Amino acid sequence: THDMGDQLANGGNVRIRFRYRGPSPNPATEIWRKREISLRIIRVKGPRISSLTFRSDLSFGSAYSELCKSLSMQQSSLGSLSKYESNNNRHLMMSRSRSFNSYTDLNSEVLGSTDETEYSILNRVGKDQGVHVSADEVVLLMAVANETNSTIILSNRKGLVGGFEGSPMPTVRVTSGVSVKIPVVIPRIDRIDENGEVADIAAELVARTALQWESEAIEGADGTEKIRRTGRVRIPSRCLREIIDEHKSFASRICKPPVSLRVSIAENVAHSEVSVSLGSAVQVDAEFSFQDWVPPEIVSKCKVILEFCCAEKQHGNTSSNAGRMPYVWCGQLRRTINFNEEDKSHRARIAFFQCGVFVVSACVKVSSFDSSGTEETWWAPHAKIVRVGEN
Repeated sequence: THDMGDQLANGGNVRIRFRYRGPSPNPATEIWRKREISLRIIRVKGPRISSLTFRSDLSFGSAYSELCKSLSMQQSSLGSLSKYESNNNRHLMMSRSRSFNSYTDLNSEVLGSTDETEYSILNRVGKDQGVHVSADEVVLLMAVANETNSTIILSNRKGLVGGFEGSPMPTVRVTSGVSVKIPVVIPRIDRIDENGEVADIAAELVARTALQWESEAIEGADGTEKIRRTGRVRIPSRCLREIIDEHKSFASRICKPPVSLRVSIAENVAHSEVSVSLGSAVQVDAEFSFQDWVPPEIVSKCKVILEFCCAEKQHGNTSSNAGRMPYVWCGQLRRTINFNEEDKSHRARIAFFQCGVFVVSACVKVSSFDSSGTEETWWAPHAKIVRVGEN
């Protein structure tokens, strides 16, 4: 048995020898025959997936780009935490860690008997610097390079090749020598599989991004039609595993988020958009919780900050906007939430003093006591839209 994915020592020549027994006119005699088959394997270039790019800014309805820019300006204006508050938080984290010593001792035998790399994707909550959207799906830009001599058609037996809900892409046509970037929306991977084991991220991602391809038949010089070639294109598993081992934050980008965040406006969760008059204020509520797969001993070592944010999406072209502040928050923008608090919600009001279209949302900032200076930011899946008019 030889793995055809490995390099053959003799450059692609395979010789298969076998013996078989045939019928004989004499029952006391056995007739054995030998056969030999020679195969020559020729490497032919086909399409390949050259890169994957995570694009949180393409998550529909999250207003990721506008809110990230506004949050950066908001943090600059608020400034860093005072030394007194930082020291208090450090002592708080130490006390929280000690309060869970008994639980950790009970689970030390289980955790100690399991390979550390398997549990890394469970224990890395709050340890990977980055800004993400806490949605059930993730958006990728998948680059496919066609290195064949003919045009190919990409397809997917399980559904669409890519695209979004409003503009699906059942198939993609790629000419020879061209590389295309296809937007792909795939479900985030569960960190624990159906058997209760830590999921194999590489295998799941390879399976969810695999595509089929078929070359277009081209008429030859003699008038005959060339044979259509078919095959599969997928991410090289070995290369992907090396990337995951080298970049530990890969799990946060592709796996299910550690938190669940819900934002409502005007005391109604179902409202995704509201219209208010100039000078009016609306109430914004946010509530978060840790997902069930996050181990309690990891939760006890996490510091959580729930923060509101607003960004101007479309400027209103009216004379009333001249020299006015766009909006003002009434109440605390941030709230630090302890793991043992039952109430994990926050509330504030925002008043608008300029006409235009605004997006309002909230984010959860998670940092681990074991990883100083690192903070994960998770935005709500969908931002709320506020239209402000003069009437």
